[in-house]
Order: sequence, then structure tokens, then C-alpha cells
Amino acid sequence: MYLETERLLLVPLSLEELRRAVESKMQLAEELGYQLFSDELDEKMKQIYETKITKIEKDPEHYLFYTFWQLVLKEERIIIGEVGFKGLTEESGVIEVGFGTEERFRNKGYMTEALSELIKWAFNQKKVAITKITASTLSDNLPSQKVLQKAGLKFSHEEGNMLLWNVEKM
Repeated sequence: MYLETERLLLVPLSLEELRRAVESKMQLAEELGYQLFSDELDEKMKQIYETKITKIEKDPEHYLFYTFWQLVLKEERIIIGEVGFKGLTEESGVIEVGFGTEERFRNKGYMTEALSELIKWAFNQKKVAITKITASTLSDNLPSQKVLQKAGLKFSHEEGNMLLWNVEKM
């Protein structure tokens, strides 16, 4: 299962693939038939992957709402970033999204393209009724703010040095 846009494939990692990525994301990318533009996961990202693994183990049926979706340039077959939800929450119908793009591939509209498609996918799910998608950015992270705006999220409010954004299902 994957999503496709004009220039990208959005490929969700399975539980086993997340585990393998923690060991060697480079090797996983090769096994999947893609090139990895980035380095191996740093300690912070390994912790984030481990958190996702734990959440999926507790709720495997909804793994697509916990995993990372790899952004793959279709023509070049290169992984240039990832996007994913932070998991289903107690607050019914609300889910938070996060994302990152390799520096060389920023400011080309890839993340806006990917995020727009993932939002559309989430709102169209029948088994999980998503009504609102949220995101947060540092107040000085203008590129991420532009991505969120272009993908249809609206500024909600500020908490400390974080700006909160959301989009509701139409």
C-alpha cells in the first residue's frame, strides 16, 4: 500500500521495516529498492522510531496512523524525507502530523505535495473518523509554516515558542 502524487510515492513503513530502519535505514532503503539521500538515524530519530514501534505494537490495526511514510521521488527512486502522524489520541477524531525533508530537497514543493495527499487520505478513512489534523512548528521555522499553509492548515494559536496549526474535515 502506498500513496502516489505527481512526483512522489508515499510509502508507509511496516512495523518490521521501522525496526530495521533503527538498525540501518540505509540497508532498509536498499532492500525496498530505493536510494537513501540522508545519513543513518541519529539518536533523537532512533528514539522517535522506537516510540512509533511501541505504539504500533499496542495498536497494530491502525499502524498507518503511527508509522513514517517515506517520500520517494518516483523517477529517481530516492527517499527525500518522511511524514507521519503521531498516532491516534484519546481526543476522538484529532490527529497530529509531523514531517521532515532532506535539506537538498527543500523549497521544491515536495513536502506540500506529500502532506496534502496524506491529509486527503486521512480524512477519507472509513474505519477511523478523523475530523481534525493538527501540527506544530517553532515560531521561527518559516519554511515549515509555509508548508502547513500551502497544505491547507490554518494558524490556531501560539504556546511558548510553538505555533499550532490545524485543518478540519470539510
